[in-house]
This record gives sequence, C-alpha cells and structure tokens, in this order.
Amino acid sequence: MAKFLFYDDKLINLMQEDEKPCGGAAVQTYSWIRGLLEEGQEVVVMTDTSGNQKLKEECRNIKVISLYDRNKGIRWLRWIYYRFPHTYNQIKSVKPDYIYVSIPSWISMLIGIMCRLQNIKFIQRISNDNQVYRRFHKSNSAVNHFLLTGGFRLAHHILCQNNFQLNGIKKKFPGKPAIKISNPLYLKAPGLGDDHRPGSYIAWLGIYRAQKNLKRLYEIASLLRNETFVIAGKESANCDEETSEYLEKLKHLPNVKFSGYLHRAEVLPFLANARFLLNTSHYEGFSNTFLESLSVGTPVLSGANVNPDSIISNNDLGIIYNDVFDLCKQYASITPELYQFMSEKARDYVNRNHGYRVLARNLIRYLSETDNIITSRKGRILPG
Repeated sequence: MAKFLFYDDKLINLMQEDEKPCGGAAVQTYSWIRGLLEEGQEVVVMTDTSGNQKLKEECRNIKVISLYDRNKGIRWLRWIYYRFPHTYNQIKSVKPDYIYVSIPSWISMLIGIMCRLQNIKFIQRISNDNQVYRRFHKSNSAVNHFLLTGGFRLAHHILCQNNFQLNGIKKKFPGKPAIKISNPLYLKAPGLGDDHRPGSYIAWLGIYRAQKNLKRLYEIASLLRNETFVIAGKESANCDEETSEYLEKLKHLPNVKFSGYLHRAEVLPFLANARFLLNTSHYEGFSNTFLESLSVGTPVLSGANVNPDSIISNNDLGIIYNDVFDLCKQYASITPELYQFMSEKARDYVNRNHGYRVLARNLIRYLSETDNIITSRKGRILPG
C-alpha cells in the first residue's frame, strides 16, 4: 500500500457540503482519490481549509490537512518565511510516498524542491494542452514559465491526458518518466441515461472565461435559432472583456436560457436531459464534461481543436466541426437513427475506457513498475 498526498487548493470547493465552483482538474483529482481509496491505498488531501467547511458525507473518510493561510504574511515575502515552511512541515508530517499536483504552475517547482528534500516522489498531472504549448508563453511571464519548466524537470512522473501532451513532454524533457493515462470518471449515478432519448436542448457547461470562447457560443446560438440552448456555469473571477461582452449578448437571445452554477449532483441530470453537449473552447486537455455527457448517452458537438486523440470522430461520439457554418450543416443532417447510434456508442466508450477503479489500478501499476526500473538502474551504476 502506498500513501498519496493530493495538493489542490480548489478541491475543497467540491468536497464541502456548501459546494462552490471548481475546475475540471479538481473533478478529475477527486476521481483519482475515489479510485485509489477503493483500491486500498492511503490518501491525504492538502487544500484550502479556511472557513471551517463541513465536508460532504462521502468525503468524511478522507483525511484533509490545511494549506497555508492566504491572508497571512507580507506580499512577495510570505512564500519565503511562511508559506514554504508551512507547506514543507505539513508534507513532512504526512510522510507520503507520492505527492500529486493537479495543475502545473509556478508552485510546482516549489513542491518539486520539497519532494527532493524529503525523498518523496512528485507526480505532476497536466490539466490543459496549453501547458505544453506556446500559448503558455503568450499568457504568462518569463518567470512563470521558468518556474513551470522547473516543476516539470523536478517531477518524478508526468501524467498526460492525451497524445499531444505526451509527445510535447517527451520532446521537451527526453528521458523523463511520462505516461498517457485517461481521465477517470467517478459517478454516483452510473445508471442514469441508460434509456437515453434526444433531449429538448443543447447544453453548454463551464466556467465563463476566455478559454471557453463565448463568442463562438453566441454565433452558434444565433444561427441555430430553432434550437434551445441551456447554459450552465458561473463567471470567472478574472473574466476578460470579450467573455463579458458575449455573455451579455447571449442573455438577449430568445433561444438561450441560463441555469446558473450546477452542483455535482445536478450535472448528470442536466446532461442526460440534453440532446447534445456543445463545446466551444479554443483548447482543452481532456474535458471531464465530455465524459460526463457521454456517460449518460448524450453526444458531443465540439470544434476541431478540442477532439483529444480524435476520440469523438474515431468513435462516433458526436460531431466535430470546423466553423459555425460547418456545424449548422452537419447538425441539419442528423437522423434519428444516427443520433441513437452515437448515443449508444457514447455510453459504451466511457464504460470501456474511463472506469475510475480500473484507471487507479493502472496508475498504481505504472508507478510501481517505473519506480522499480529507476531503482534498478541506479543500483547498477553504484560502485560495488
């Protein structure tokens, strides 16, 4: 049995009874946690515990330790004299075999240093394609990029969501242990949608921010005026000007409705009652909303840039469009028979490829085998 420490400041938003918005990385992390626990591993979570949040009943068997107090200390200096020592000591008290960080960032390098100092294996999960692509350079400072790269160099294992990420990591960090391993999907209502019929609306689900491309959503909803669009989500704390502009425009379209932020228990019914899930993002890694939608038999409409490993097109899980006019053309050609075919393929694909316990088992096997190989190699070069 191994002990895993999960470092994710947003995970508390998902675990507490008074649930708050969180990104797909936290949803994915929670699925890893459930899978590892059910496979007999020990799990500890380091997250933001300020506010004394009451955990959901299903989360009360998970040990939670506190992240640093965000309000404590002098800006720019607090990492040196407070946050780093606090985090270091918290990790030391847990004595994990592995630390899992869900999103690569400048903090990854600091976690990597702590792991090296304490002889702990550092696992870095890539959450988005832009973290291995030039987009990151454009939207982040040179210092942030240096620290992110340092985190990758210090990681003992890099977990990728798709082949694009894996190939990028192999190119940038040759010899670094890395693997493509699919997102696990933990469902509390696995039978929902077994008798799926075309729903009454096209669903859109996400946090309103630049990556999600609300301009394209507006253009599609404007052209498909005979279809109802139901948008679920919440505005990002750092919402950009274009997103705010098109969010306001969407509110004035007669065929668009807003359902607000959905708690985790509401997501699957929302998707099960939809005809399609629409994705308009500029880029993603491997969207958890795809898996949630497919698991209830609701096919996906997505742009050509968001088709990880071509799973949607190769497995007939929905429609991949090049632009809004191409989407409208393809959408008009969908027959009831084709829709039913895609719906059945969707559920089958998720069942075969994204079971959270199977993937947790695969992760444990990968870590064990890779660490044994690395240890064996080190032993061969040591003097006798």
